[in-house]
Amino acid sequence: MFTIVDHSNAIANAWLLHSFSELRYEIFINRLKWPLACPPGREVDQFDDQDAVYLISTNQRGQAVAGARLLSTARRSLLGEAFPFLVDGPVPSDTRIVDVTRFAVDHRPERVEGCGNLCGQLLCALQEYGLEEGLANYVSVSDVRMEPILRRGGFRFRRMGGMVEMDGTGVVALLVEISPERLAAARAKAHVQTAMLARTDLRRAA
Repeated sequence: MFTIVDHSNAIANAWLLHSFSELRYEIFINRLKWPLACPPGREVDQFDDQDAVYLISTNQRGQAVAGARLLSTARRSLLGEAFPFLVDGPVPSDTRIVDVTRFAVDHRPERVEGCGNLCGQLLCALQEYGLEEGLANYVSVSDVRMEPILRRGGFRFRRMGGMVEMDGTGVVALLVEISPERLAAARAKAHVQTAMLARTDLRRAA
């Protein structure tokens, strides 16, 4: 299950956000060697503000093992502020289009044992969230190696511009479909039969 964390319940879930920042450090700094300036052991940036929304899953010990950060393109988005050159034409700026950033799935066996297909579960959670919030599309700045992962996960998308090589890696901007059909496909691929989102009482009351 994935917990939705936003401005309405961020204080109550501060520990979860901290754990997710540690997972991001493991994935993006230790594993992928991104040259980012961040505090020791945690990956955070200027987009981790009150407008950000997070989908986070934990293992039985309460450690974040999968998650993503969502940024409205109508406000500050990673695509719009840092990577507009990846888009042919205007960069989306719409309350119904959300930028998926910091897509992270833990790879350490001792942490993910018994968690199942976390990548597939996260893809399902993204479709569920998009449908529940009435979103039209996701956008994402992605390593080209993510494209086959998304296809295998039941997602449908298109490139918004050409590929640009950055630090030896091909990077593209993707426009991702959100629909009941894509949710059904993602669930079938991940062998998921139940909802992946857990909505807390705090968030429902907000």
